[in-house]
Amino acid sequence: MALAFRIVSKVGRERPWTTFLFLSFATISHGLLDALTNGGLGVGFFAPFSGRRYFFPADWIEVSPIGASFFSARGLVVLKSELLAVWLPCALVAVLGFALRLQARSVRIPEE
Repeated sequence: MALAFRIVSKVGRERPWTTFLFLSFATISHGLLDALTNGGLGVGFFAPFSGRRYFFPADWIEVSPIGASFFSARGLVVLKSELLAVWLPCALVAVLGFALRLQARSVRIPEE
């Protein structure tokens, strides 16, 4: 995580806090999305302090087959569930954010 932070903050033009928040969100969301799947052992949210594993009551995301079986009819079902439960909402948020940034730029009053 620290290496990713270092690389992204040096390559991009973003401030370090922006990079830190982005990478933190990505890390946290990964566990939350894993808890929305319908398979596996669950998510160890409190590891190493507790060995208990958790799932959320909603299991919107199909668990992905591992290996070559991913490229099968089952893999297509998984891709469809991920598109609907993960990628479509993320795309909508991204488009909304982009539109808001464009609107904020056009409303900005130039300084004299």
